[in-house]
Amino acid sequence: MALAAIYSLFIINKSGGLIYYKDYGSGGRIDTNDSLRLASLWHSMHAISQQLSPIPGCTGIDLLQAHNFDLHCFQSLTGIGSSHDTANSTKANGCVLDHLLCSLCTCGNTPIIYYHFAPVRIMALGTKFFVVCETGAPNMEMLLKVIYELYTDFVLKNPFYEMEMPIRCELFDLNLAQVIQKDRVALLGR
Repeated sequence: MALAAIYSLFIINKSGGLIYYKDYGSGGRIDTNDSLRLASLWHSMHAISQQLSPIPGCTGIDLLQAHNFDLHCFQSLTGIGSSHDTANSTKANGCVLDHLLCSLCTCGNTPIIYYHFAPVRIMALGTKFFVVCETGAPNMEMLLKVIYELYTDFVLKNPFYEMEMPIRCELFDLNLAQVIQKDRVALLGR
């Protein structure tokens, strides 16, 4: 059995593209294409869960528990998106708003403007950080928040980094390795 509870780390941009992947000794290493597919699948499941949730303000799946691993997710709140929901207008548990839309129609030479309300579901969009770890690994939420802080300090503040592009930042890698190593040492005492 490996020393670490953490098997791998994924960072996904707002569009669902994989911008960072690091394997920390998972038994079955996955290749680049599989990691891209996994990131895209997780992004899609996360977005669908936001729309299907009956709970107001749902931000998606935070934890996925399987038989021999857990997947913990943290999403930054760096954007808000919307989608039209024509089935439920006012009873969407605070997630759906009536949004004013207007249509322009011409009748002969006279333009006529029609105003109507269309329901809109508000969704949080942001960079997603998720770790695959052994079942029952403690403090993964805190670890993800620390990784997010490293991301903001060493990636977003890097003047050469382009938003939504793959992360290639040496300081981020070094500090991330230190945080993961500290987490591994802390888990040995459990």
